[in-house]
Amino acid sequence: MICNQCGTQVNDGQAFCPNCGAPMGAGQTNAAPQMSSMPYQQPAMGGMPGGNTNNTIALILGIVSIVLGVFGGILFGMFGAMFGLVAGVVGLVLSIGVRKATNNAQGTPAFICALIGLIFSVIFAAGCGICGCTQKAAGAGDYTCYGCVGGSCKAQNDLKNAYRDLNNIFNEWY
Repeated sequence: MICNQCGTQVNDGQAFCPNCGAPMGAGQTNAAPQMSSMPYQQPAMGGMPGGNTNNTIALILGIVSIVLGVFGGILFGMFGAMFGLVAGVVGLVLSIGVRKATNNAQGTPAFICALIGLIFSVIFAAGCGICGCTQKAAGAGDYTCYGCVGGSCKAQNDLKNAYRDLNNIFNEWY
């Protein structure tokens, strides 16, 4: 079968063109496309089910998820990682919808970005939970998590205290 939008050869039974994503249906021809004297123009992606808009939104949310998962987790701890987690889940759901609607012709980069952002967000959220800095919210500790770069991070404070203790020990010897 030949796609009416872009002229690509499409296997019988496919619902969408693998090149342009146009729906394949009853109006398609089995003959070779006619050559014209007009230059070829890439067809617009509009009008596709789950098409360009959802794909763009999913890709943006995937990139935002990576940024918030990594930098938000480093700078703002659990809170930044949670926002990255939400953006990753929404981007993942949208990209799966786009992939289903276009028979896997679109949505793969958005899916990959959202998945990577989701993984980073989970790592930073779990890391902050393991660190124990969020225990102050539960009334069990003295620390508040403002991120691993923040001055009141338990891990950073513990490292500073260990360095100070080692420095005092070495100063006593000399």
